[in-house]
Amino acid sequence: MLHESIKVKDVTIKQSEGFRLRLQKWEVLSPKGTYAVNFINESLDEDGEVWQSSTYNFFMTEQEINDLCKGLKA
Repeated sequence: MLHESIKVKDVTIKQSEGFRLRLQKWEVLSPKGTYAVNFINESLDEDGEVWQSSTYNFFMTEQEINDLCKGLKA
């Protein structure tokens, strides 16, 4: 659980029947200019409720995040 003062950007990248991929991003305290990035893979049941979830955490700079986004769009 993150402290309430941390501003987390939470975006759904892809969602289909039975699957959702979300991204969470926030700036870490140190080193400056570094962000924590969570990719959250969620399996959904017939009612659209999450029944299984996996989180992959990375620490990236803004430039690395931009490069990743460009690569995913290509």
